[in-house]
Amino acid sequence: MKRIPLTQGLYTLVDNEDYEYLNQWNWYAHKQGNTYYAKRTTSKDYKITIIHMHRVVLNISEQEVLVDHKDRNGLNNQKYNLRTSNKSKNGMNRPAQKNNSSGYKGVGFDKSRNKWKAQIMIGQKNKFIGRFDTAIDAAHAYDKFALELFDDFAYLNFPQD
Repeated sequence: MKRIPLTQGLYTLVDNEDYEYLNQWNWYAHKQGNTYYAKRTTSKDYKITIIHMHRVVLNISEQEVLVDHKDRNGLNNQKYNLRTSNKSKNGMNRPAQKNNSSGYKGVGFDKSRNKWKAQIMIGQKNKFIGRFDTAIDAAHAYDKFALELFDDFAYLNFPQD
């Protein structure tokens, strides 16, 4: 593994075999949401194109094909950490939203029943998993269901070793 320096005092991780090729350009750190990514620009005929390092590493040019960082670190561009994806699968690897009351993905409190409920998004629809006495029990139920549905794209509340 090698490091390529970026702007803002950051760096990106790449495989040894990709280092020389990628290091021929000047890359910059760009924050999207809560994640930084390594990018560069190129121009031809007065048109500027933004190039993402993770797409270069996997040699992906089709816009409909996304690249997912397994560890959710956009600056870890080692091949073991990258996989092709689509919008739906990429969303499966997202953590709980910051405004989540339980702190766990897929878990919220049902005030009318005084229980914690687990649910999961499948496509554009919520699927109810069940109600539980504790948020932790609901989070474990979510994890079990997410693993069955999403396999290695599942973001788990309690990652397995």
